[in-house]
Amino acid sequence: MNMPQLPLSLTPPRRKRLDNFVAGANGPLVSSLRHGLEERGWVLLSGPEGSGKSHLALGLLAEWSAGQRRACYVPCRERGAAELLESGDAELAVVEDIEALAGRSNAELGLFNALNRWRAARTAVLMTGSGATPFDLPDLVSRVSQAARLTLKPLDDEGLSRLIGQLIADFHVVPGRGLVEYLMRHGPRSAGSLAELFERISRRAQAERRVVSVPLVRDALKNGA
Repeated sequence: MNMPQLPLSLTPPRRKRLDNFVAGANGPLVSSLRHGLEERGWVLLSGPEGSGKSHLALGLLAEWSAGQRRACYVPCRERGAAELLESGDAELAVVEDIEALAGRSNAELGLFNALNRWRAARTAVLMTGSGATPFDLPDLVSRVSQAARLTLKPLDDEGLSRLIGQLIADFHVVPGRGLVEYLMRHGPRSAGSLAELFERISRRAQAERRVVSVPLVRDALKNGA
């Protein structure tokens, strides 16, 4: 039985950093977000699915950590999030997908207590989510509502073109002729979906030692592989 040929080396996972976040029309929002957190404010970052909330949150987390400032990260969709809310003091707290805690009384109370603790310690807080606050605990709804709300806009055509170029660089792939134009016409329109597509096709291109061509992308879009 023939085994698929393995690549000589694999590209490391793409790191989500501020320097590879394509802001598009969200440039002023990113500036406001960074300024608000530097002032130890609270921000609720919302936007459509795949608009870049997680990338921006992780980029800010990395920036603070690189500056030797204490930061904690709570991914609310993951198991153990409630325990992470009880973690030690931090200068920045990043809490992703807060609505994932809704309807779970202990988790809601854990977030409420954490917010109270962070307020007393003057901790900067970045929360991400859909923008809704579907919590059963009224005090938690009130506390979350005290955060400044910033909403990411989807990328326009110019932003999507820049993002494709950034993904080509981040994943270290060789683009085939017409790749950018094909993706602009037929590819996903959200930043998150484009990044996931490039992750899949870069693995396949490396395994098969080929450029990222239009036929390869067409097949990935058709078969999801």
